[in-house]
Amino acid sequence: MMKSKIFLLALGLVVESNATIYPVGITNCGVKSWIDETPQRAVTLNQGTTEVMLALGLADHMVGTAYIDDEIWPELADDYSKIPVLSDTYPDIETLKSVNPDFLYASYRSAFQASTKEDDNRIDYFDVVKDCDLTLETSRGNATYCRSELNEANIQTYLQSPYCELAVHRPDEVTLDELFQEIFEIALIFDANAAAISLIATIENHFQQATNLVKTHGSEDSALSVFWLDSWDDETPFVGACCGSVNSIIDYSGAENVFGDLGVEEKKSWADASWDEIVEKDPDVIVVVDAAWDKAGRF
Repeated sequence: MMKSKIFLLALGLVVESNATIYPVGITNCGVKSWIDETPQRAVTLNQGTTEVMLALGLADHMVGTAYIDDEIWPELADDYSKIPVLSDTYPDIETLKSVNPDFLYASYRSAFQASTKEDDNRIDYFDVVKDCDLTLETSRGNATYCRSELNEANIQTYLQSPYCELAVHRPDEVTLDELFQEIFEIALIFDANAAAISLIATIENHFQQATNLVKTHGSEDSALSVFWLDSWDDETPFVGACCGSVNSIIDYSGAENVFGDLGVEEKKSWADASWDEIVEKDPDVIVVVDAAWDKAGRF
């Protein structure tokens, strides 16, 4: 935890004494952009980013949200209720254009993947930009991403670093510093620097509470072992793996992720496992994700 505390101290020295001076230059997941003024019409495309914006007190800068997996964090519910929900998943391009966004903020690279067919659950960015240069081969075929082109079209974008389009831009290990850096950069973009300090202090306090709880239920010889069950299809459980926020939450609480060695090469946040492997791991604690779309939360 010391590294995060040092980062917090340094961040406090930087932002408490300075308002944002525009233009702001940001390099996010390898995509460079200049923000000339505070965005006024932001759209968040995943729940995690929605909650970051609301926790920073930026509801007045938001014109839409999308892809909410479950109930919003209760402390943010009042502000959330004031913002239009554009779609249960990603909005279609006409809905997105109707709110005239100047900033798109997403958790996952799929939010910036251009639709290539009518039944694709993606956004048809080709209705806004002529072409997109970044095309990657995936297990489901080629995928084309449009962040650079959207930035050039005056729709600024931000993508959470564990889910960058290219693995080379993803952190080898997701730490609290990665989260704090994201909060700082979003606050810098929206001139909400004091709010960033307050939010980061709150997060530190939450992790301290978790650490105390783990110590209470663990032992001197070994840390509590945790199995994080995100979801499953008919046969395959989808679990918290080596390199994302799930592993960081477990690690910073002082516990041990039983699948912390899974997906290292591709820096995966989640990965497929098997029920036999789970039984063999014999975890002390099972965390089940309670999301509306996920039968893991419907035991």
